[in-house]
Amino acid sequence: MIMDGRTRVRRWAGFGAAGTLAMYLLVKVVWVVVALGTGRSPVHGMGTGAWIALNTLTVGMAVVGIGLALALACDWGLRLPAAPVLLFAWIAGGLLISAVPFSLLGSLVGGGGGDDGGGASSDDGGMPSWEALLIMVGFAGMAVGVAIALPIYLRERWPRALTGRVGALRAANAPWAVMAAVAAIAVADLYWAAGGGAATNPHYKDGLDATARSLLIGDAFWAAAGAASAWVLAGRARNLPLRLPVAAAFVASGSLVGWGLWRLPFAVLRPGDFEPYERPWASIAVNAVSVAAGVALAVHLARAVRARTGGQEPADAK
Repeated sequence: MIMDGRTRVRRWAGFGAAGTLAMYLLVKVVWVVVALGTGRSPVHGMGTGAWIALNTLTVGMAVVGIGLALALACDWGLRLPAAPVLLFAWIAGGLLISAVPFSLLGSLVGGGGGDDGGGASSDDGGMPSWEALLIMVGFAGMAVGVAIALPIYLRERWPRALTGRVGALRAANAPWAVMAAVAAIAVADLYWAAGGGAATNPHYKDGLDATARSLLIGDAFWAAAGAASAWVLAGRARNLPLRLPVAAAFVASGSLVGWGLWRLPFAVLRPGDFEPYERPWASIAVNAVSVAAGVALAVHLARAVRARTGGQEPADAK
């Protein structure tokens, strides 16, 4: 089979994503093995069992991510059932594509970085440089690879969902409740990123560093992008290329759901000495609304795309 340039890019991007995420997987496996061998957690205030459970969870997430990247790269991935591919791609895109650019920007501006949400600090206040490097490369490589491979994969498998202009969509009522919810999330995130003190947690030990502020700004950006894409997918801005609102809604809804589900257990259970930056009730409320709004935005996207494709099944792999 003759491979065109677009397919070649998809393959290289998918294999690159899988290879770089394997570096992240290596670090997490080492952390779990060391904790099992020594019987102690390197994080002050977090028990060994919690440390092992958290990192075992991220090991599983990394394995799924590598499988997704390989599916995006290989022709057999085009023949997989649509539902699991879209589900994992949706969550991976939401967690990685949305956050990693802002996280890296914050690390560069701040001259350092926080952990990846897994409590990766050690007794001396930071992880070894090789671990931090592998984690950063793993996240960034997976994000870049998926950002390149996923749109090509989707376009090759469902061409009508990403080609043409918004005018091809059937006009529908804008989901005002969803748009209002994500807009409120964006305002709250920007307020806290700017240093606003309302509903912040007095037990939070340290102020926001550059990475944390960048992530809040990133959350606000994607929430705003979700609101805008929801409005466009209702049949507005009819000359706009369809791929733009579809991609924005796909990543934004995945980000709202993925990060909301990741942060909610921490806000509710507060393992070890973890404290959210916001008051616990505020963190729970924002993340619960984030999950609900993200699901609603994904449903709105699916309805718009289904109307565009006429409810047809995906095209067979070539």
